[in-house]
Amino acid sequence: TGVAVDSSEHALHDFCVSCAGEDATINCPVRALLTLSHGLPDVTGVMMDRGKDIPTFLRPPHAVAIDLDGTLLNSQMQLSDRNRRGLEQCIEHGIPVIIATSRPARIFNRIFPRDLAQKCSFILMNGAIAKGNPPLCGYIKETLPDDILLGLIECALSVDPHVRIAIEIDGFEFGTNWTTDPATLWQRNSATPDMVLSLDEALKRRPCKVALGGTNTVRLAGCLTRQFGNSISVVEARIDAPILNVTSQNATKPRALGRLLAPHSIHLDEVMAFGDDIPDIDMLGACRISVGMGNAFPEVKAICKYLTVSNDEDGVALVLEEVFRRVQ
Repeated sequence: TGVAVDSSEHALHDFCVSCAGEDATINCPVRALLTLSHGLPDVTGVMMDRGKDIPTFLRPPHAVAIDLDGTLLNSQMQLSDRNRRGLEQCIEHGIPVIIATSRPARIFNRIFPRDLAQKCSFILMNGAIAKGNPPLCGYIKETLPDDILLGLIECALSVDPHVRIAIEIDGFEFGTNWTTDPATLWQRNSATPDMVLSLDEALKRRPCKVALGGTNTVRLAGCLTRQFGNSISVVEARIDAPILNVTSQNATKPRALGRLLAPHSIHLDEVMAFGDDIPDIDMLGACRISVGMGNAFPEVKAICKYLTVSNDEDGVALVLEEVFRRVQ
């Protein structure tokens, strides 16, 4: 089987072998497991049924970056045994695994296995905080500029006086304009009452992210963009209730990923990235092998070179298993 490789596939030359032949588009090994999303039909529904239709990898990527919710975790917010084995196989081969999420550290620590977290690096709160664990290293925190913070909060309240605000300090402590009982606080925010500050106190603590929810996020995003332009990063997350994540302009998933990898001479064009939600778009666009989940939003699928099956079908593991099966 083979496929005539056009210019849109050249980015994958070092990772994935395609055969030659003009009649291969019907039975293309690249399409069946990792479906080209540019102009070709989405055949992800048959991926699991056609084990022979798989790409041939010349070598594994130099690093793997994976979103958490809706990508690595299933719909029950669990890491399946199969996905865990896929990560462990990367680690065993010395390939850095970077978990890139919008979640703060307190939630990440609650839902991700602690023993595995020690072997992975992570990017939290859309790049506001990043930490490298071996084989990577380093710690990054990008705070929001002081001269913007107060105006940001005022802008949000002017659009909707009832907007729910969370000002993240370090991924553990945060300030809010809402209150709730301890049980709900733990269930929804993985927090205890001593972690919660007033907005005024949080504004003094060099916060790195502001989350805005319970409102018309499209209207609010437009207001923030008009007032602050490129001085901040405004990214909507849709996987649950829509939330705006506001960080420094320097706090993005691809920028944090690049900073973690650069000291180890790993470039983004040597990275395989997985994602499903709007905050993943920049990272997927920056990495050479972009894999969208079967459950991804249409905007995410549109920019990915390839698609795998859904998070509930272990789409991440499916790809990683083929990477290592073919290169051994």
